[in-house]
Amino acid sequence: MKFQSKPYKTKTGEAITIRIAREEEAKALRDLKLKIIKTSMTIPLYPEEYPYDEEGERELIKKYNESPNSILLVAEADGQLIGMIDLTGHERKIMAHTAMIGMSIEEGWRNKGVGTYLIKGVLDWAKSSSELEVIWLDVYANNELGLGLYKKMGFKISGKIERFFKYEDGYFDNIKMYQLIK
Repeated sequence: MKFQSKPYKTKTGEAITIRIAREEEAKALRDLKLKIIKTSMTIPLYPEEYPYDEEGERELIKKYNESPNSILLVAEADGQLIGMIDLTGHERKIMAHTAMIGMSIEEGWRNKGVGTYLIKGVLDWAKSSSELEVIWLDVYANNELGLGLYKKMGFKISGKIERFFKYEDGYFDNIKMYQLIK
């Protein structure tokens, strides 16, 4: 089953839509990702390390759209992409029932409910449309908004790896979380 686009209202009343990413918006999605990477301290990637050019981003979107155990959703407001979530299913047969979440939301749209709607989208899709049984994620231990959101959405902490992320000014711990969906 394909994901059906869904309209929502943020906590502050803005209209947004959660929908499948489209190949023709590869540039816009890449631009959004780079903007978020530059302004976030909770994504373990420097902008110069982002591996995809526009064509690579297009191929990535296509791969998600063709996968039986993966999905790439975007949040859109007034025709602009404001966030995204990928649920990346494992390609190895023995782990094909598992998938990892990666989510990013533009700074001005955080803490408005966008993340809740994105996670709800992937969870609903996974429960009804895929072979997935286990969804997991990594989150910085200092990302209180993220930790609160994931707990609210039913994720459980399975462990912590200390000093996992290293920056010039110090380390951050990594929290592992999961949810059994079937």
